[in-house]
Amino acid sequence: MAILKQFGILFVLGSVGIVMSTIASIPLVEQQLAKLSPETLEKVPPLWILMLLQGLQYSILLAISILIGIGCAYRVGLRSHLIDHWVFHIAKSPSFAVEMQWSLGVGVAATIVLLLLDRLMQPVLPEALQASNNTEPNWLSSLTAMLYGGITEEILMRWGLMSLLVWIAWKGLKQGVTLPGQGIYQGAIVLAALVFGLLHLPATAAIVSLTPVVIIRALLLNGIVGIAFGWLFWKYSLEAAMLAHISFHAFSFALSLMLARFV
Repeated sequence: MAILKQFGILFVLGSVGIVMSTIASIPLVEQQLAKLSPETLEKVPPLWILMLLQGLQYSILLAISILIGIGCAYRVGLRSHLIDHWVFHIAKSPSFAVEMQWSLGVGVAATIVLLLLDRLMQPVLPEALQASNNTEPNWLSSLTAMLYGGITEEILMRWGLMSLLVWIAWKGLKQGVTLPGQGIYQGAIVLAALVFGLLHLPATAAIVSLTPVVIIRALLLNGIVGIAFGWLFWKYSLEAAMLAHISFHAFSFALSLMLARFV
């Protein structure tokens, strides 16, 4: 029963991001369909089926990640406040307010660092990528980034992948009697952040060819925030990583909006 409760809580949360991501991707899919010849288009399923299949694919990945995290996270000292409260009935941590401050602070710091790094790299980036970076952000894409990135991606990358990496190293190094050493957590944080960066390459490839500079940029920018969110998951909770990720996209949207209008 406890497993079902954990799964239900995280699946409902993650599904919100999947729904938003599916809705936001409809215009892009429509553009891709418009490029097809009439003969090819006749063989393609209707748009609603394509979007349903996309949502189903993401939902399966989400479910697998949740189950992995349920099996690994608490065994290696990683936690979720929602599961603590709603499943295990553990009282709220007295350091919760400090945790939230750290999350918001990391979100702000990550926004500033990545914006500066991206600006510094602009001269060596392809024109198509520069143009996409200089477009004024819209509320739908930003809201999708907050919900899918801030919630769903954190369940996939931190709760699922990072927990699994820590557990594998913990068992492989036969540290099963005590909690994993710092090096195991740190290695898992970096590896999960690297995977996080690699998974962003297909979206970049849809805009521009993947040259070494483009790949380095994607890995660097996404790797930095991935490490920051992983550290928060390790030191505090899954919700701390989620809040930092959400605030990162919220601050990025606000700052990009200001720069687009006043600079």
